[in-house]
Amino acid sequence: MLKLTKSMQADMANQMCNKARDIDICIYNTLDGTMPKEFLLDCLTLFETKDGFARGLHIDNYNVNTSVYQIYEALRLLDMLGFDSSSKEDLYIKIVNKCFNYLYNRAEFKDNKWNPNVKTNDDYAHAKIYSYTDENKLLFGYHPTASILGYTLVLCDKNKAYYKKALRLIPIVINDYLNKNEFNKYEHISFLSLYHSLIKTNSYIELQDKLKNKLINDAKNNISLDFKDYNNLHPLDLAFDLDDELFNDSINLELDHLINSIKSFGLWDYDGSWGYDKYPEEDSAKLKWIGAITVKNYFYLKKYGRIE
Repeated sequence: MLKLTKSMQADMANQMCNKARDIDICIYNTLDGTMPKEFLLDCLTLFETKDGFARGLHIDNYNVNTSVYQIYEALRLLDMLGFDSSSKEDLYIKIVNKCFNYLYNRAEFKDNKWNPNVKTNDDYAHAKIYSYTDENKLLFGYHPTASILGYTLVLCDKNKAYYKKALRLIPIVINDYLNKNEFNKYEHISFLSLYHSLIKTNSYIELQDKLKNKLINDAKNNISLDFKDYNNLHPLDLAFDLDDELFNDSINLELDHLINSIKSFGLWDYDGSWGYDKYPEEDSAKLKWIGAITVKNYFYLKKYGRIE
């Protein structure tokens, strides 16, 4: 079993300081135990708008106006570093309240789904999937709606109206997902996130097993071991922490691949694409992704005990 050695970790930490965004350095340092998680709150303010988040928090969208997907990204990072409704920092409460106020009171919401994109995306450099089109609305489906509903339970005070709205919507979206036959990678990732949130908050126990079985079945039929293709669905995307022995071998293969694919400069490179050649800003985005993809991979390696 390959592990990220202490020497590799030292190189990685140094190169993160040289190449990564401040927010990704913060997350990395929190994951390796050298920085308290509360610094993330300050980093998030760099991407704040009057009603949420934007400004490239998710690297592939340069829109300066708030969108559901950028707020999802903020909530995902808070959850990733272990924030929850017990957190009492004033800045945390301000950020969470702002996010959920936009989502539940202002954002485009139809057929029990948030539209992840906004019209103003088209005024700024962005990846193709963040264009404001009906096609993309269908592409995302219940993503990031399912994730956001779960994050509401994890991050929001139970007395808030947002929490109660999420409780009402969760059975509806889960039952819709259970009845779907076609597979959608974005929805799978989002419902996997929701499943983890239900576990964390001990919510809807009667639906947890049904959701887990659906996720396992979809993952079993759609996992790819072609780790070089960012468009493929990999074990850590589809089977992360489902506690099913069926995925152990494929997950270990991907974890070995992650360690073997660290570049000579000490970090992972990013080969994703915006899907067209419309914006030169894609080149700068790829440089920013070096730090973000390193954070993601380091998180997985730590989760599965691959850190020396």
